Amino acid sequence: MLQDGDLRQIESTPRRFPGLKAKPNHMIWMTELDPIGARIAATFRTLDVHKARGGYTLTERRSGKAVARLKPWPDTDRFELFYWSHGQERWKTFGDFGRLKLDLEDAAEIMQAQSIFCVKQKGILALIFG
Repeated sequence: MLQDGDLRQIESTPRRFPGLKAKPNHMIWMTELDPIGARIAATFRTLDVHKARGGYTLTERRSGKAVARLKPWPDTDRFELFYWSHGQERWKTFGDFGRLKLDLEDAAEIMQAQSIFCVKQKGILALIFG
C-alpha cells in the first residue's frame, strides 16, 4: 500500500496521451530506477510520471490526461516546461520569451498558477458512471 512520500513506478499497459507518439506496445513507463524521474515524481506527488522520447510527461492519475511535459537540459538540473496545445495538437514550450531553464520547484509553481496546466474535472455523475 502506498503512503505519503512513496514513489510510484508504473508498469501497467501503456495508454495513449495527447502529444505522445508512442508505437503500439511500446513501453512508455519507467522500467528501471531513473534518478531524474524519481526527482520529478517526488516534486509532483499528485501526478504520474512517464518517461518517453527524452522527456517526462506528467499525467493526472484519475483520468490519465497529460498535464505537462518536462524535458531536461543537458548537463544541468534544469528543465524546459511544455504544455499541450489543443489548437496545434502538439507540445509547446511555456513562456512568452522562448525556452526557459527552470528548476523543478519553479516548474511546479508555474503549473499551479497557470490555468493552461489544469485538467478539467468531470462532474460527479461522470466520475461515478464513467
